[in-house]
Amino acid sequence: MIFKIILICVAALAVIFIILSFIAGNIMFSMVLIPKSDKNMMKKKKIDMSEDVIKFFNDMTSWVNEHCTRKIEITTFDGLKLKAKLIEQKDSDKWAIVVHGYTSVGDHMQPFAQKYSEAGYNVLIPDLRGHGESEGRYATMGYYDSVDIIEWVYEILKMNENAKIVLHGLSMGAATVMVATGEDLTGHVRCAVEDCGYTSVFEEFRSQSSTIAKLPSLPILTAANILANIRIKMDFRKNSALDSVKKSKTPTLFIHGDQDAFVPYRMLDELYSSASCEKDILIVPGAAHGESAAREPQMYWNKVWGFVNKYIG
Repeated sequence: MIFKIILICVAALAVIFIILSFIAGNIMFSMVLIPKSDKNMMKKKKIDMSEDVIKFFNDMTSWVNEHCTRKIEITTFDGLKLKAKLIEQKDSDKWAIVVHGYTSVGDHMQPFAQKYSEAGYNVLIPDLRGHGESEGRYATMGYYDSVDIIEWVYEILKMNENAKIVLHGLSMGAATVMVATGEDLTGHVRCAVEDCGYTSVFEEFRSQSSTIAKLPSLPILTAANILANIRIKMDFRKNSALDSVKKSKTPTLFIHGDQDAFVPYRMLDELYSSASCEKDILIVPGAAHGESAAREPQMYWNKVWGFVNKYIG
């Protein structure tokens, strides 16, 4: 009798644990995969932005809008309309697609767009699905975004059949770029630059889940992953830049700041050592997440141009 009571209690506790895990998993899903939601974790952090920071982002948008020659859109395989701004150059076959990070927008890639534009590149500045002016409710953390970037590549080829393209991504944009290079890209994509990208969505969320949910990571993350599979047909484990670079044939420059805590610095070595493509690496001392180009601009761009020019000229 006592044994039966114990079994009932254990079973009840297990059920309660599973229910609580799925409740927390649903909260995590909403906080991280719906970028335009008021509950999004990054939006909560941005509430206290200073006037200087707000002006900084507004200046980025102003520069992009002033230099944008036209806006274009594509329709994705699942029916979303994605928007991009284009900065065109006369008689140039050189192209850069600059890919923004999580909860950001294309305009915030202005420092990168400006560098490529000044170097004579046509620059495509997309808003990823679920971000900016593009349609979509969910952030797919590079999973479907990588397919969208390949569609943008083909859109460029409609405009310029001789295009020589570099993909340059930051954070989630870097993961997007890496996942794209794991596919059979057209030879027009000559190289890629990934700046502070993560190995996989599962590992990135696991590294942050204690901060996001304040609870043990594994059961909550597993529950959130099940919900992601159901709602958007995305598996955190299969959404892996690490797996993609293992089969990539696109020359890639890997960049990371050694003080990055948001996308752990240790991920750089995993990605670089696993990459099967031609590759190079830049470690920026003292740089936190996404800060490398701002902290050491000369070091950063000397390395980028030295790498990119080998493949695009």
